[in-house]
Amino acid sequence: MNNRIMEWIKKNKVNFLTQTVKSGYAVFVLFFVLCFCYIFWFARSTLFFQEKQGLFIYSVEYLKDYLTKPGGLLKYAGNFFTQFYYTPLLGSIVLSATISLTTVLCSKISKRITTKVFIAIITIPAALLLLMQSHYYHFIEYNLGFLLVLFFFDWVILPKREVLKYVTLLLIPVFYYLAGSYLFYFLGMYIIHNLVFESKKFKFTLSFFAILISFFAVIFFYKIIFLQPLQQFFLYPLPLINVKNHKILLLVLTIYLVFFPVIFKLNSWVKPQKSSALLSFLSVTGVFVVTILMLIHLHNSQTSRILNLEHLVSEKKYDEAIRFHEMYPSKNLIGQYLHNISLSETDQLCERLFYAEQDFNVNSLILPWSNEHLAWGAHFFYSVGLINEAHRWAYEEMIVYGIRPQNIELLLKTNIIRGNYERAKKYNQILYATLNYRNLAEEYKPVLEDSLQIIKYPELISKRRMAPQNNFFIQINDPQNNIPLLLQSNSKNKKAFEYEMAWLLLSKDVETLVNNLKQMKELEYLTIPRHLEEAVLIYYNGTRKMPDLGGLSIRTETINNFDRYVTAFKNARNGSVRTKQNLEKDFGNTFMYYFHFR
Repeated sequence: MNNRIMEWIKKNKVNFLTQTVKSGYAVFVLFFVLCFCYIFWFARSTLFFQEKQGLFIYSVEYLKDYLTKPGGLLKYAGNFFTQFYYTPLLGSIVLSATISLTTVLCSKISKRITTKVFIAIITIPAALLLLMQSHYYHFIEYNLGFLLVLFFFDWVILPKREVLKYVTLLLIPVFYYLAGSYLFYFLGMYIIHNLVFESKKFKFTLSFFAILISFFAVIFFYKIIFLQPLQQFFLYPLPLINVKNHKILLLVLTIYLVFFPVIFKLNSWVKPQKSSALLSFLSVTGVFVVTILMLIHLHNSQTSRILNLEHLVSEKKYDEAIRFHEMYPSKNLIGQYLHNISLSETDQLCERLFYAEQDFNVNSLILPWSNEHLAWGAHFFYSVGLINEAHRWAYEEMIVYGIRPQNIELLLKTNIIRGNYERAKKYNQILYATLNYRNLAEEYKPVLEDSLQIIKYPELISKRRMAPQNNFFIQINDPQNNIPLLLQSNSKNKKAFEYEMAWLLLSKDVETLVNNLKQMKELEYLTIPRHLEEAVLIYYNGTRKMPDLGGLSIRTETINNFDRYVTAFKNARNGSVRTKQNLEKDFGNTFMYYFHFR
């Protein structure tokens, strides 16, 4: 009995393998699994980042903005699908599907051209798209654009009758309006296809007719309908990301798609062998293995960490953000800035400032005014209670980059804090018209209907109390100078005081720092933050003078740790075994180490 089973398996093994590898849908499933695993477990931060780059609004006015140029509807569709990234599981499914569907369309094209399916060949475009997706600025509309190209190409080469071959090409203007500059991908594929597969009668006439229709379509939209810069008509909405690896992958994908028909033609000349099923299986396996190895190579852990940190901060999970950054420290300015924001929001700025990297000194406390920093700069001003300036940053971000969840939410909150309830209602209506942020709009609805309800919003009440009591001119070029002005206007602003102290710590201005410590009594400190204690001990060690601590005292634990550091530091200077590396291991999270070695 067992021998018969083994004989049956041996006999049908090749047939099973053949049917499996010849199924385009089987490849779709396999590639979908690969995409999903990568996106859900390793590129989830990209989903968060891209979801925060726009806000899909269910309104006619929002749609109108995308009807004014070729390719606008493709961008609109991309924004529609991007909103599902809000839920990582759903976002991973949607994005994996758009990438993997290229294998199905390539399979259909393969059957239409040569009646055969070459599995490895139809897998490569999906593999290239997945590799391109490893960059966080590769949006889903780029994948949709290539899907449209393959779909339209498959549809155009379908007719066999002479008249229908020309009639289908009359839809090129519609395709151009939907897909924009992806038209040129289609033209390249179509011309090469005609040269390779069409009869002499249609080889050049169909290509010329397609070029002619395309030319008049571009001119018609450019000169008569939309009247926009010429560059828009030739480049929008192509994935032109200025990153070397992405550029190379896009070039390879472009060449591969344009010469797609030639590849099929060359492959059709290969005589089938008995082991063709096994070769197909091995070739597909090879594509998968190479794709996985390249994904590992292209994965940028630093970028992923920053995006994860930004996600935690946007969700107000400040304690998690602090733990994450201390466990996986960032070498990036934005990462360290967001970590410091989290410390401020949890009142730990001068307690744990040096528990993580501070490679940019004072620059990681306050970002300078620039378009590059608009998405994050408002955090500092909102944290210390400079609400008008936080509002300005959020508004400028909206003007420069468009409506985003974070700038609309901040504009809503800053208007409520300032008492501009009617204006706040307009921003709340925007949130109501979205899929993912209606709950947020509902959260603020009571205070917009009755201003007395603000007592139910501790965050907003806190920011009102921190706001300046007197007006002063904001210094844009030197934003750190606003902190003393804010403290002069509102001496009870504890967060502003801690930012001032953190600035002095990072700039190593110990003397100015200790002279300001007497303000802690007015601010109702119960204990001195750890790094301020360490600064006092450094000052005392050098001057033998104890500054006014506002009635507070230094903890014994800090004194003992300082004494251990002094001993270790002296030994290191004398060439003892305890070197700088040893000091960093034991004291890297102290102000003393930063003071001497940073």
